[in-house]
Amino acid sequence: MAKERGCKFYGYVKVDLQSHSPRRWKWSVRRDGSDVVVFSSDAPFAHAEDAWAAGQRVLTSLETGAVVDPHRLLVEVD
Repeated sequence: MAKERGCKFYGYVKVDLQSHSPRRWKWSVRRDGSDVVVFSSDAPFAHAEDAWAAGQRVLTSLETGAVVDPHRLLVEVD
């Protein structure tokens, strides 16, 4: 019998600059080996680090197999 893998989802977080003035950032979670977006932020973030942290929370939830509601995991930054 094969041992169950600990990770349920393999992907990565990508943070993109959406606008230059004022600088606004959005995150997206994509599958490994592909450019398919699985989840992305609705609201922009003022700092790339904040967008990265929010995207990482969603990715961690996906990896553990939890049902993900990205709106509950997001903290919008003005």
